[in-house]
Amino acid sequence: MKKVRIGVVGCGGIANYFHLPELAKIEEAEIAAVADIKEDRAKATAAKFKVPKWYASYGKMLGEGGVDAVIVATPHPTHSPIAVDAIEAGKHVMIQKPMATNVEDADALVECARKHRKVKVMALPFVYFDNPTIKYVDNLVKGGKLGKVCMARVRVAHGGPEKYQEGVAKMFKERAGETWFFDRKKAGGGALFDMGVYSITIATLLLGRAKRVSSFMGTIDKKATVEDSAAIIMEMESGAIAVAETAWTQARGIDEFSLYGTEGVAFWDTSLGTPVVRHYRSSDSSWVTPQLPGEEPLRTHRHFVECILKNKQPIGTVEEGRYLVQVMEAARRSSILGKVVKLS
Repeated sequence: MKKVRIGVVGCGGIANYFHLPELAKIEEAEIAAVADIKEDRAKATAAKFKVPKWYASYGKMLGEGGVDAVIVATPHPTHSPIAVDAIEAGKHVMIQKPMATNVEDADALVECARKHRKVKVMALPFVYFDNPTIKYVDNLVKGGKLGKVCMARVRVAHGGPEKYQEGVAKMFKERAGETWFFDRKKAGGGALFDMGVYSITIATLLLGRAKRVSSFMGTIDKKATVEDSAAIIMEMESGAIAVAETAWTQARGIDEFSLYGTEGVAFWDTSLGTPVVRHYRSSDSSWVTPQLPGEEPLRTHRHFVECILKNKQPIGTVEEGRYLVQVMEAARRSSILGKVVKLS
């Protein structure tokens, strides 16, 4: 059986909690190498997952690590530069969200990917594109079951990344210090780029693209140089209005959205742990709560590996990733300037 040899750049929490455990369960994938600028993390992660090679330099891994593909799981502003280097080295790439923290870096990545079309590039977040509950609601919208959708509200938020980072430090027996998420120079942005990318993804997935953006952002609770709360108001090309909310300031992580149409409404939330969808049909004045299948385990990494082996374009293109960055950059500008920003 042919296997895809994968190298992971960045040995922090997202790699140790998500990427590496899932890759280890996929028969067609082989974790060939890991890299981290913190040498002790690279070495410990390699030992934990029985990875044959570890590097303190991702460039060295690209040159001599024997990898076919790379997963970029590093702080946000480094995603695009590392991905560009990997693509130019002929490696397939999966990029953690956000794909970039500014449109200029996103454009550089798009240009590079188009230049190397044989290389498969997958920009996260992929998680919602094949989510059974999101698919169900998307079919309601496309099938006209809600009538004309006029408004939507999406919220993806949690209590902040500091506890998560404390767990990572404990994993590597490091002293817990200030998290890079709270430093604008290291993170490029706050809750908007960390979690708001999910809210905007859901809103645009269900309602199409936005044409104008307005936003309010603030640092209300955290000792940070980035925003910990944000509300983004989007006027969609369809004429609908969508509000995308995000925060690092609530007691518990909950994802939810509401769609309001002329013939029905739909709600989705995760407050009970398992995602639940309810929708109301004005045609028969009834509420429907469908029983839907759960998410397929390993689906993100399985999809990436399958696309490489079968020469298919992954879901989550760099163009889609670039669009999300454009919306987030417009939201940031709107908050700073105090006015509506048009999307080109």
